Amino acid sequence: MRAIPQTTVRSPIAITGTVLRVSTPVYENEDYEMNDRKASLLNKLVRAAAKDSSSIGLIAKRVMARVPVGPGYSPMQQVQLGILPRPEYAYTAICASETAVRLGYNEVTWIEFGVAGGAGLLTLEAIKASVEKALPIRVRIVGFDMGSGLPAPVDYRDLPHAWKRGFYEMDVPLLKSRLTSADLVIGPIADTLPIFVAKGSSDAPIGMISFDLDYYSSTAEAFKIFESSPDSILPRVFCNMDDVIGSGEVFSDFTGARLAIREFNALGDSCKLSPCYDFAQFAYERWQEKVMVYHDFRHPRYPDYVGDDAGGQLPI
Repeated sequence: MRAIPQTTVRSPIAITGTVLRVSTPVYENEDYEMNDRKASLLNKLVRAAAKDSSSIGLIAKRVMARVPVGPGYSPMQQVQLGILPRPEYAYTAICASETAVRLGYNEVTWIEFGVAGGAGLLTLEAIKASVEKALPIRVRIVGFDMGSGLPAPVDYRDLPHAWKRGFYEMDVPLLKSRLTSADLVIGPIADTLPIFVAKGSSDAPIGMISFDLDYYSSTAEAFKIFESSPDSILPRVFCNMDDVIGSGEVFSDFTGARLAIREFNALGDSCKLSPCYDFAQFAYERWQEKVMVYHDFRHPRYPDYVGDDAGGQLPI
């Protein structure tokens, strides 16, 4: 691993309930601090305008396309500028990686449940390249999928009015030929996940998970990932919940992923899935509604401080 100079740099970290300004030796590039406000301002002004369907939006998109992006922008700043693909993937993956570094880990695991054609897994590989260039961290990526497409819905909770058996079948040989580093686990989650959880990895704890399984039954089964031993999972895991907002599926709190989340949170007081409230530096975009944070309040490292050692004071 490269030696990290003890320079003060600033970068956003997502910890549910607050936005911490950290100055630990996480990043090597001192330009990140200088570009921090610039990236946030461009995000709020230009990204919001870019969604406008009028000529204003067209101009904003052209402005964003001309923003020079290079080594002077951190991965999170690249999310703000709209450079990294799939912001819900990039944001959660970067937050997980930053947290892992601040907790002293050299490696972190990102997981995708529901790989389908593989676009998400390939996106994570692209994000990994950016993160590993900027952070002293190695990233392991694991994708879980049936391979044969969606199974038959169990009952109404799996939203059979929106999805049916065989949707999203994977071309396994093609995807494997495209992947460069991600591991692909093929088979029913009920069979493959217990093996994965039992093995665990204290060297590369789970920090980011994308849940895109469509069904209530599959999502509830995948939540058993949170039964991982504390040494193989971070105290806060950044999650992308793909199927909590949609366009025509008629989601509700009583079916699908939303029901699985509600039932999970009713199991006890020590482990909860909560919306993420850390977007003060971002213009509002719909992807933020998919971001949740898994909290294990009894995790031995949950109280470990990950903030700014130079902060904590408000001088007059």
